[in-house]
Amino acid sequence: MHFKKNLLQTRLSFILAIMLVNSCASTSNNDFKLLENQKQENFPELLSINDLFVINELIEDKAKNERELILELLKYESLDTNEADKLNEIIPSTLKPYGKRIIEGILQNNKKLQNSKSTNLNIKINEEYKNILISASTNIDTKFNLIFTNDAKYNIDDDILNKTLPGFCNSFQVDQLNSIEKVIFSNNEFDGRETLIIYENNYNNQKRRLEDYYSNVRSVLFTNENYDQFASNVLGVSESSERYSKINALLPNININNTPRVRQDIKNIYFLMSYRNAKGLVPAFRYNYSIGINSYASINLIENVNNINMIADFESLIMPISNQFGDTIYLNQFKNNASIQDRLIFDNLHDFLLITFLSKNGINEGVVNGRSGILYLDEGKCTKRKLPLKIINSDGVFTLP
Repeated sequence: MHFKKNLLQTRLSFILAIMLVNSCASTSNNDFKLLENQKQENFPELLSINDLFVINELIEDKAKNERELILELLKYESLDTNEADKLNEIIPSTLKPYGKRIIEGILQNNKKLQNSKSTNLNIKINEEYKNILISASTNIDTKFNLIFTNDAKYNIDDDILNKTLPGFCNSFQVDQLNSIEKVIFSNNEFDGRETLIIYENNYNNQKRRLEDYYSNVRSVLFTNENYDQFASNVLGVSESSERYSKINALLPNININNTPRVRQDIKNIYFLMSYRNAKGLVPAFRYNYSIGINSYASINLIENVNNINMIADFESLIMPISNQFGDTIYLNQFKNNASIQDRLIFDNLHDFLLITFLSKNGINEGVVNGRSGILYLDEGKCTKRKLPLKIINSDGVFTLP
């Protein structure tokens, strides 16, 4: 009788353990590979080869090189004879209508610029930004006569990144948030999965705006907890570990691998926080089984960074970043101990000067690969701007996903 009772208890323990195993989050390498592949879906690339070219396997590499040429010429820094020849060598049959319009626009606009004259600008700007504006003007292929006066046509607000510069539709801050949030919350109401917002108190207003506007949003406030424990709790890894402990107690002689499952009910993670906490929290989420979930942040998260190595803390994080963000100017600014915010101020002042210069030379239509983003000129209207989204690699470099 005693033997039967022990046998029954063993069987019940085994059945209970099986139920716990089934409820435990477990995954395989194939699951990770699948979810990593999902990171590529619905990720727009501005002026992509698919936007510009009719693509097949035979011309894909060639199209990538030709796209780089197009992006370079859309900076409107200069157009020499060799570059014009290369542009004309692009086979029309490989171009989509949009690609043809882009190339035609480059050639037409550069003809107008061949006879450009020096640009006179009356500007009101805070004293601390004058040298930055002058420096930015030297990176545009024209002579600027900058006249600083209080009674000026062009008034530059002291809060350069958060206020709309002359000629633009929105501030840089609004444009960068629009660029990233449009992607994060695209098809959100039709996708059964949720977007997880991890935020600090300083970002409470932004969090509430997103909750009011979008569905399938879950927000969690971070309040100075242990980074790994917080990420584990939010992702449900702690619950999985507790179930694993119970199974071990029920079946002490059976070796069970405890590998928490990648959460498939979470579509995205959006971090609204400062660098101070994000440098520990973003990696904690990354390594607590959110490896298959796209993680996003605005550039505000790193705006106070003044060391390029500090960006590597955010491997796999996706941000709105201009195409020119990693160029020589960017690297030289880090050498001079300038912050990301300093760099963004430079870029925005540069683009203000650039669109003003183009307008004064009759260029009011077209696309510009600006320093602060892709700029869309439309005659008689303000300039719209979109920022490409890029992912941070292990070296702290922004690359396409």
